[in-house]
Amino acid sequence: MEENNYKKEYLKEVKLSYPPRHITIGITSACNNRCLFCSYHGEDAKDNSEVYNLPFMLSIADFKKIVDMAYRGGKYGTIHVCGTGEPFLNPSVIDMLDYVIEVYKEVSFQTNFWKQLFDKNDYLSEIVKRADYISYIATDVCSSLPEEHEYIKKGAKYSELLDSLEYIAKNSNIKICPFLILTKSNCKHIKGIIDDFLERGITNFQLNIGNLFSYDYSEFTSSENVYVSTDKEITKMLDELVMYGSKKGITVNIPLPADKTTQMCNVFWDKFQTWPVNGCDPKRYGENMIPHACAAVVHGDIKSLGYIFDYDSIMEAWNSDKLVEIRQNLLNGRYPSEHCRKCYFYHLEDSYYKQKVKGEMNK
Repeated sequence: MEENNYKKEYLKEVKLSYPPRHITIGITSACNNRCLFCSYHGEDAKDNSEVYNLPFMLSIADFKKIVDMAYRGGKYGTIHVCGTGEPFLNPSVIDMLDYVIEVYKEVSFQTNFWKQLFDKNDYLSEIVKRADYISYIATDVCSSLPEEHEYIKKGAKYSELLDSLEYIAKNSNIKICPFLILTKSNCKHIKGIIDDFLERGITNFQLNIGNLFSYDYSEFTSSENVYVSTDKEITKMLDELVMYGSKKGITVNIPLPADKTTQMCNVFWDKFQTWPVNGCDPKRYGENMIPHACAAVVHGDIKSLGYIFDYDSIMEAWNSDKLVEIRQNLLNGRYPSEHCRKCYFYHLEDSYYKQKVKGEMNK
């Protein structure tokens, strides 16, 4: 029933009868990395981001409350455990995963596999014990060139990431979903990721490549670093990468160039996250709802979609006045923030990237 309602109402209705399909629960802001693309901990984000360095640690009680609210809204959705940092730095993380498994029968999560932390707490073994209930593990991979990966993910080690994934592959069949943020500056060493994984016996993975959210507070997060249709060599590389992955039995998902979007932003029909933004009550950081960590959130236009515990049910939160208004505006061609124009989900003709490409082609 919920699936049928989703098909009927998705990108059409402003008040929805189905619950959010994906709920990401942020459980901590603590992190060991200072990634170039990170608006929470990247060194360039300081003084330029409304989500930078906001400390919070979600309690197990509040986590269970969010999960229970979500489940009462309908079993159609999924729970993804994440953080504005490394979720395994929350000491209750295993209990949290277990609670989602108890309620939903499955869980997914994000991690950087910080070796020191994982070795100290034997987290790899704990993950493998729950293999039958983990739908996938998401992790960042930025390049097959170790020095490039480590430059972008400051504080990480490419070899240690492969070591952790190799352990999981040898001891379970958990699906791994490495995610690569594609830019003009790190597009040359992607194919090797597939080779490196396969050489380690990591075969159950799907390489997901996404375009950059341009926060414009550094060279790496600059709008000029975003992949567009005039980047012919990148387009050729991506097409070849999909074919190469297919030959190796690996699915590779690639993005459209930022100027080729034709469908409006779908996030407000699909998911939300509970993460902090500057300007919200610090005591309620863990219950603050946002669409995702897009530029409109990072620069503060969308500080909050409301606090989840202000509602009695997930459906009340999902159909709050604010969300209904945003959906109505999107259906009428109005986006919630001027920053949306530089987002690769923006589909209107005044898109920064559509205009940029038109200007280049008219020269």
